[in-house]
Amino acid sequence: MTRLRSASGSTEATALPLPVRWSSWLFCAVVALAPLPLGSVGVVAPAIWSILLGVALLGVLPMPLRGNQLAILAVTALLTALAMLVLHEQSAVRPWLGVAPNGLWAEAGKLLRAELPPVVTIAANQPFYSAGVGIVCLLSFAIGVVLGANRMLARGLLRAVAAAGLVYAITGIVTFAIDPARIYLLHEKQAHLEWLTSPFVNRNTAGIYYGCCALIWLLFGCELVERRWPSRRPSLLRLLARLDRPARRRLAGYAFGWLTCLLAMFLTGSRGGVAISLLAAVVAAAVFFRKRMPRRYGLIVALGVGSLVALALLQLLGGGVGARFSMMGLSDEGRFSTFRATLRMIWDHPWLGDGFGSFEWVYPAYRTDDISLRGTWNRAHNSWLELASDGGMLMAGAVMIALLAAFGVLAHGVRTRRRDVIVPLAALCASAAGALHSMIDFSLQITGYAVVIAALLGAGLSQSFRSARGRGGAPGDSDTGVTIGAAD
Repeated sequence: MTRLRSASGSTEATALPLPVRWSSWLFCAVVALAPLPLGSVGVVAPAIWSILLGVALLGVLPMPLRGNQLAILAVTALLTALAMLVLHEQSAVRPWLGVAPNGLWAEAGKLLRAELPPVVTIAANQPFYSAGVGIVCLLSFAIGVVLGANRMLARGLLRAVAAAGLVYAITGIVTFAIDPARIYLLHEKQAHLEWLTSPFVNRNTAGIYYGCCALIWLLFGCELVERRWPSRRPSLLRLLARLDRPARRRLAGYAFGWLTCLLAMFLTGSRGGVAISLLAAVVAAAVFFRKRMPRRYGLIVALGVGSLVALALLQLLGGGVGARFSMMGLSDEGRFSTFRATLRMIWDHPWLGDGFGSFEWVYPAYRTDDISLRGTWNRAHNSWLELASDGGMLMAGAVMIALLAAFGVLAHGVRTRRRDVIVPLAALCASAAGALHSMIDFSLQITGYAVVIAALLGAGLSQSFRSARGRGGAPGDSDTGVTIGAAD
């Protein structure tokens, strides 16, 4: 028996088997540490996280599963089966569906005067080796779904993500001030020398990651204010009077975490990361306080006020980001040309694509003259177009439909839950921000960031359904009789 402290300060006795407790700690540790080794890109780090998450998944097997969790895991299993089918068809010499191999193998065989195994992918075995990020995200999502049914474990995941982001932000800001050419004073940068990228290599991924962490800190603060909100004749003075000393200290801590992560986000200089993160924060705060606003125009007024606050923060803390907007506008040179080239790649191989992870080898044949010859485009800078070009329209369409359905479930949870609404709300805004940012960059293809979003998404989906003891919910998971804004 372990005692977990609820958000309102009371304690609830929740029976958790020892393997579940250890697995939850291991899971939170992996989610918190995944960004540290330069975003966990490459082969070694994803392999280590996969092993640890596999152990954690075995440990959560004693957790009882409700019907909604089984439905989510069933859809996940179908997507996994589809991905494995596409992976087999891309790599097999004799594909089950009888798909014609890529014609480049026959041409290469004639030039080399050798028999080359004809397969669909242009890079042999590359689809298999590129599956690391997908495996890690799948395990992280599945564990998030299972553990997320327990409200305290779901909130613990939010705290782990927010605390890790704060530690990375403080360390990154200090080391950036000492030596901006190195990541945490250890790894020498190859690019973005004048911008904060720690713990990632790319500043855009760092920007959206810190924006996600700032969003969670903001929602923690909003929740605390909501609980102390005066029930009659609300005003600022009444609200301050209801904030006792412990509550003020907690609110100051949340504000410190929020502002520190915001500062780190602005120091990355990422235009897309900053703009999308601020948009997500404004929407999250407005949606959270929607019931405190007038019914007609309250949400619009809240969005307007939030936008003004975001612009003020951009002017005060984000001077470098504003300068990049002024000099470079909204897009970089060659990005839209790369999008058009990727669309041609999809058109040539629409169903199974060119092979997972093969974009770097296929793209040079489609590269146009209006793109600068400087640098190597090993990413499409649009994860969804790259997924369609690598895995085919069937795989990309299935993932997009599932993600949109997940957003709908999260929105349902935000609308119907009466407590812990910050769990589905944080998952909705953070995952939507990540999906939107991946339309102009490749943040979701970085393991250290993708594993965080997958964990939040899984926990948020589990917390999107109201549970009650009469329907088999665990003790302490009931929403009955708990209303937003109730006095402590």
